[in-house]
Amino acid sequence: MTLLISMIIALAIMWNPFYLRQELNLFEWGLYLPGIDAVSQGQVPFRDFFHLRGPFELYAPALFMKIFGFRADVLATYFYLGTMLTMLIAVLIAYELIRQRFLLYPFVLILVTRTFPRVVFTFWGGMRYAWGLLAVWSLIRFFKTNRPGWLLATGCLAAIAAWTSIEIGAAVLFAFMAVMALSRECRQRAWVFLAGFLIISLTYGIYLLSQNAFGAYAQAQWIVVTHMGKTFLEIEPVPYSFPKFLHAIFFPLDKSFYQMTPMYGYMFFFFFYFWRKINNKVTVLDHAALAVAVYGLMLFLTGFRNLWASVYEMSLQPEKIILFYLLTQFIEWAQQRQTRFKWVGAILLAAVVLSSVIYSFGRFKTRFYKTSWFCQSITGKSKAKLAMVNGSAPKPIDLTRIRHMIIPVWQAADLEQLTRFVQEHVPEHETVWMYPELGSLNFMLQRPWVGRFPMATLSWMDEGWFADYAAALERNPPRYAIINKVMPFYFDTVYFLVPANRIKHERMMQFLYNHYVVETQTSTYYVYRRIKI
Repeated sequence: MTLLISMIIALAIMWNPFYLRQELNLFEWGLYLPGIDAVSQGQVPFRDFFHLRGPFELYAPALFMKIFGFRADVLATYFYLGTMLTMLIAVLIAYELIRQRFLLYPFVLILVTRTFPRVVFTFWGGMRYAWGLLAVWSLIRFFKTNRPGWLLATGCLAAIAAWTSIEIGAAVLFAFMAVMALSRECRQRAWVFLAGFLIISLTYGIYLLSQNAFGAYAQAQWIVVTHMGKTFLEIEPVPYSFPKFLHAIFFPLDKSFYQMTPMYGYMFFFFFYFWRKINNKVTVLDHAALAVAVYGLMLFLTGFRNLWASVYEMSLQPEKIILFYLLTQFIEWAQQRQTRFKWVGAILLAAVVLSSVIYSFGRFKTRFYKTSWFCQSITGKSKAKLAMVNGSAPKPIDLTRIRHMIIPVWQAADLEQLTRFVQEHVPEHETVWMYPELGSLNFMLQRPWVGRFPMATLSWMDEGWFADYAAALERNPPRYAIINKVMPFYFDTVYFLVPANRIKHERMMQFLYNHYVVETQTSTYYVYRRIKI
């Protein structure tokens, strides 16, 4: 019953009936929609088109959209449901570790209000983090039941996580190796985990080999890991080097100190674990918590690429579980000691519950739509302002590839004008050049893209990739091109900090000016027509 109530509380906090009322983030959708469209037509990831992460990140939403409708609003629903499911799995893991069941309630408040990606939950994440948490939960079930079937499932889920996002799969593998090194039961049955991992990985790996795509997949993963941070620089203060890392942890005035505080939770846990290990007091729950801690620490470290984004917030989910696990251990210890320690435990418990409620209320006021809407309503804020979508007048959109959404009127006008033009002038299977980051329009307008990169800027990560993209464009330039009137602000503030990016962009724009003229325009885009030669 406690688990059910905790999940209901989590769902109630996350519930947002207005999730389809938003300004469309065409950049983030552009990372998914073209690839989903391609795999639904039988194309092979990486051989036929590039995807930023693993191929399994496309198959799950493609299946969901095949069932419920091949539209962008269905993808938004998939992301929203996947994010909520991820939160519920975190609650399930906490339920396995926290023996004082009533502590689940403040845990849920902290978990959801701190880690729910309130802005990006309809176009980012989805099931990506769910697979890693499911693998950790399955490993915990193995420790608690000693049934090898759970370890087999852990291996399978670890492989799915790795083929979805390599960093999440690596985090699961590190967690398993840590508990294998410190747990005899896990070492004796490691082959079961390996069997599960190979069942998935060999099957899909053989498929990629049979389609001449494995080499392209391996190359893509290597280039993304080694080149992405050099191509698209992180402009926020991130402690990449070890001295800066230590400075951020131990010096409160460091700009990254606040984001580094989870390290204290992990340090306390590892001290606690090895103290119990030295004294031969390690329990099954300690091994399970170790898996959560190592998994969370790896996610936290990989989240350094942006400490002010949702990838960082999602990495905090395991850390919150560990904090409450340590709290339960301290309360149990205090209750077994003298009377004065029992009072310490009671005071600490009361402080945690009270602070959780106060902290959560503060987050509710600013981070969740229902609470913001309620507060603005009772304080007499303008109803017209509440009706706005990101400061613009709203309008329902009803096109073949996007329905049931209410978006800014200017954005709806853009899509409607582009749809009419393309339907009247471009045959169904004719390529349209969308530049620079308009892959989502290829999906919505149902027209192919140039080369392997629907998001052209991703080809900048490798000289060979860009050369192939430019060659595909120059060899067979499409009759029409759709280009941003004004490039996104981050081109100047981020992209062009790398001179090679500016050179590549200017080459594309020069090709455009030499071979195309403006045919028509919307409020946001120019539609170019190729000059007849």
